[in-house]
Amino acid sequence: MLRFGRSYITVSEIAQQFFCEYKLHMAIIEGKVETPSMEVGIVIHDEVFKGKSVDATEFLNIVRNNPVVIATLPLVVGIGDVVIVGIPDAVLFINGIAKAVIELKTSNKWLDRVFENENVQAQLYAYLINKLGLGRDPLIVIIKSKRDPGVVPSLRKSIYSAVVDYVNSAVELPAKVRFRDFTMYIDGFDRSIEARLRWALDYWLMRRDVQAMPSPGKCSVCEYRGNCPFKALG
Repeated sequence: MLRFGRSYITVSEIAQQFFCEYKLHMAIIEGKVETPSMEVGIVIHDEVFKGKSVDATEFLNIVRNNPVVIATLPLVVGIGDVVIVGIPDAVLFINGIAKAVIELKTSNKWLDRVFENENVQAQLYAYLINKLGLGRDPLIVIIKSKRDPGVVPSLRKSIYSAVVDYVNSAVELPAKVRFRDFTMYIDGFDRSIEARLRWALDYWLMRRDVQAMPSPGKCSVCEYRGNCPFKALG
């Protein structure tokens, strides 16, 4: 039985555990708070990754019959007694094989680094792709861009070509490539994600108590700081 009577866990929830598990815990209990910056980020994601909707059969035909396909698709895998569900921003298929997971992260300041929770999320998608047999150890590509809807047209055009070019090249990993409107981080699949996943699932399986990861930077902007006994605001 899972915590909160859940029937499945999402990849994004697991990633949030590596930012602050107690914040996720509070969001489930009190309800998720959508901030204006989150709403802008959602709009940018929807515009950058919008495409044609197809059913599963048509999708498989497209992937098999085209040398390069970039698609958004649901990933559902059972790990022991836990069902994990995730929808990566995009997956790059080359000759029918998933070669890279693409994740877009928008921010107004933290563009020059990848945080642990962002890396965990991308690595988990790659892990699920392995489990589903869609690819073998796909690369992870994390795009960091300003949270500005005005850059959407150039992002949509530039991200896809940049990812294809660098995945096909013999670039040394990890790699960090700066473009005008975004920075692209490329890294290989990290098998330590299995140990991180086990730690995260212990919370959902109620094998341990919730843990907090407080810091002044996190807590000062947290929507739940008013009710949090662990907040660090000094």
